[in-house]
Amino acid sequence: MHVAKDLGSCMSHFENDVDAVVIGSYKDKYGGSNTKSYTLHLKGQGEVSWYEEHQLTLIEHSRTDILKIWKAEEKAEEKKKSNLDWIFKNGISVLKSAHGSTVSALASCLGCSNLWGSHGEGFVYYQNARSVLAMAKPFLEKSDKVGWLEFSEEYKKKRAASMPQEAGPKDNIETCNTSCNT
Repeated sequence: MHVAKDLGSCMSHFENDVDAVVIGSYKDKYGGSNTKSYTLHLKGQGEVSWYEEHQLTLIEHSRTDILKIWKAEEKAEEKKKSNLDWIFKNGISVLKSAHGSTVSALASCLGCSNLWGSHGEGFVYYQNARSVLAMAKPFLEKSDKVGWLEFSEEYKKKRAASMPQEAGPKDNIETCNTSCNT
């Protein structure tokens, strides 16, 4: 499939003009009768829902082999871009356009593994990703991986000391977001 360039104003924030493989219709995934809205796997992006039938152009039929290739390429890119050596070697470009796996790797150093929050909301992810990148910025600008790791250890100690004893450590950024923003 190929996704149209013009998706209309309601979907202007969606990826457009990109190749995709259809994962399934709304009916395929959830039942009901809607066979005109689709979840797609976008090349280099992953799964995204709901594109409308009129926004798609068939390029080739039954090419699930392409999906396997794309997923392998995406996995290799995620592995590369989550490597701290790569991250700090490419600090300036990371600050311009950080890959999700890069942000996750940096957050992991801080002891935060759930950037999406308890409800999986995109705006929570965006806020948390910006917080992590803001903290990492001086270290990324100087390619200072060692400094980042030292900062991260101090951050985790301060975070643990500020949490109530009975609560125990929490493994998501919502519990450390207050500290992230200060």
